[in-house]
Amino acid sequence: MRVLVAAVPHASHLNIIIPYAQALQNAGHEVCLGTAPGGEDAVTAAGLTAVTFGEPTPLSLQNWKKHGLLPDQETRERFADALALTAEERGHWDVFYQYYAFNARFFLQREPRADIDGLIAFGRAWRPDLVLWDAWFPLGGVIAQACGAPHARVLIGPDYSGWAYETFTARGGPSVAAVGENPLTDALRPVAERYGLDVGDDLVLGRFALDPVPPERRLTEDVPVRPVRWITYNGGGVKPAWLHAPPERPRVAVTLGLSVRLWRRGGDPRLPKIIEALADQDVEVVATCTREQLAGIGRLPDNVRAVDYVPLTQLLPTCAAVVHHGSSGAFLSSIAAGVPQLVVHTGESIRMVFSGDGDDISVSNADRDADSWLTAGYVAERGAGEPVDHLTQSAADIRTVIERVLRDPAYRNGAAELQQEWRARPGPADVVPDLEKLSAEQG
Repeated sequence: MRVLVAAVPHASHLNIIIPYAQALQNAGHEVCLGTAPGGEDAVTAAGLTAVTFGEPTPLSLQNWKKHGLLPDQETRERFADALALTAEERGHWDVFYQYYAFNARFFLQREPRADIDGLIAFGRAWRPDLVLWDAWFPLGGVIAQACGAPHARVLIGPDYSGWAYETFTARGGPSVAAVGENPLTDALRPVAERYGLDVGDDLVLGRFALDPVPPERRLTEDVPVRPVRWITYNGGGVKPAWLHAPPERPRVAVTLGLSVRLWRRGGDPRLPKIIEALADQDVEVVATCTREQLAGIGRLPDNVRAVDYVPLTQLLPTCAAVVHHGSSGAFLSSIAAGVPQLVVHTGESIRMVFSGDGDDISVSNADRDADSWLTAGYVAERGAGEPVDHLTQSAADIRTVIERVLRDPAYRNGAAELQQEWRARPGPADVVPDLEKLSAEQG
């Protein structure tokens, strides 16, 4: 069959969906990976065929504001009140409204655009038998319906869009309608209607979602899902010499992800206490951080090696523990490696605050990842790690937590148990028959 895979053109998204495209290609299917400009090199480096149109749209606050894409905080709060959200639900809503819906609007602008309409035109010309799309790239549903193909989503973490869709369906009423439409369907509607499509369950959710998140943390109740094993794909790389042999001392990785590098400037406030907490310990620290992220720390301790980037597939298997920011990617990759985790999490609400204008516009936000509510709690609950809070804990407090995780074998046992559960889930190759069946049902 012909399969069109569609995704956001950023490594933090492409690296998640590429293993599914490779599994389909390895099963003998013809695969194209459609994305917006900017992701072509990552796709072709993976041995896949890339399809893209138009010119790259700048990923900048200035451009986002120019096109009216920045989240409106007053509207966010009005929706939360009208939907009668609980405190926990408000956390999910904040992530959906400020991150997911914003991302959806970026790739679903109301006026015709070459990168959007080009992918739809390609789908109609190529006529895939199946469309598989990154859940943060809802244009995939439009592409699928425009060319008459069945489609499914690939979740990269908690299903915020599915949760929001269920919530609006269950609680929508006059008070909610007075605020507005679900931001996702509102973003989809102009593009869908341009192609004569209705915005309904199938377009928004697909037939089912491939879900790597532990079922205990699933946000939706009735959205069909297929459990799947997360595959840590980093695009490969030459193994550095210092990774050739096992470390002489316990190795601790410190990673804060890739996405934050797009917008944070002037040093990462989470790092100073973490580095200080690790400085006096008999460990080897590998901090996968840029010079920009390390700004303000000064001279690094002798036991800290800073590298801009090294694939987690190379680094994590050599580690006794990992300190990370709480993203689903770092969390699931650490589970796959069987490594105890220290997850940076604070009690802050996710709130984007914009200031300035023109070239001087800036944004401030909570010093925590959007998914850390899930990851920090889960590793602690399962005995595979502990949360750390750089806002409420001193460097000495964080040092005590790190030492406990390194010395107590119970954490290694907890991490090993999670790894075994991860191995028992079906991998991308194992779900290919489900995808083939979906295509056959449509035919």
